[in-house]
This record gives sequence, C-alpha cells and structure tokens, in this order.
Amino acid sequence: MDLGECKRKGFIKLTKKNKEFAKSLVEISNIKENTIKTATINEINISAYIPMAYDSLREILEAICIMNGYKVISHVCIDKLLSSIYPRVSFNDFDRFRYVRNSINYYGKKVGFKEGKEIISKIFLLKREYLKILQELL
Repeated sequence: MDLGECKRKGFIKLTKKNKEFAKSLVEISNIKENTIKTATINEINISAYIPMAYDSLREILEAICIMNGYKVISHVCIDKLLSSIYPRVSFNDFDRFRYVRNSINYYGKKVGFKEGKEIISKIFLLKREYLKILQELL
C-alpha cells in the first residue's frame, strides 16, 4: 500500500494538532517501556513483551503524526506518511518490528529469548530517536 492508497482508503485523516493528546501518548508509551524494563522476562514470556514494546514505539509515531496534523489508523500507513514528511529519517525498522509483532499476535509465532531481548532493545533505541523528532514538535 502506498501513501495515496492510505489516504483514499481513509487510513490517514487530517486532524487538529493536539499537544495534550501527543503528551498523553508519550506518557502511555513510557508506562509500557517501564513495565517491560522492570518485568522479569524469560524464555516463556518474551513473546508477550515484544508487542508491548512495539506499541510503545508506535505511540510515539502516532504522536508525531498528530503533531503534524494527521490521525493514522493503519500501522503500515504510519510508515508511509512519516516517510513522506521526514524523507531523511528511516522508518524501515518500524515496519520490520510490525512484521515481528504481527507474527506473534496473528500467527502464534514465538520468538527466542536472545532474539526477543535484542528486538526489545532495538525498539527502545529507535523510540529514543523518534522522541527527538517529537520533542521539536511539542
């Protein structure tokens, strides 16, 4: 799906910029990150924490969209929209993490402990990068 199709299908809609909503998304994102960082993660439950880490990242990207005047209801379209607004910023890893999250949530795929810890770590590193963009908008 490309950006035009995202807009035609109504997955991207114009909205008012809303600092309070964006700040709330950051707060929820941080709660999820802190929950993961303080949890006892093991080989059995690692696959349950990856989607939460992904959601923590997605909420930051949604906040960036809101602060650019867009409400986006598709994870794929978040990538497409933000890539068009910030052509020098890569959103490829976000899309890769979406694929991992969907494999867990929709296909029951389990992730190994070492790989899962690596994915969560990379998600939070990426989140920090995107938070820099958001801070400039707030």
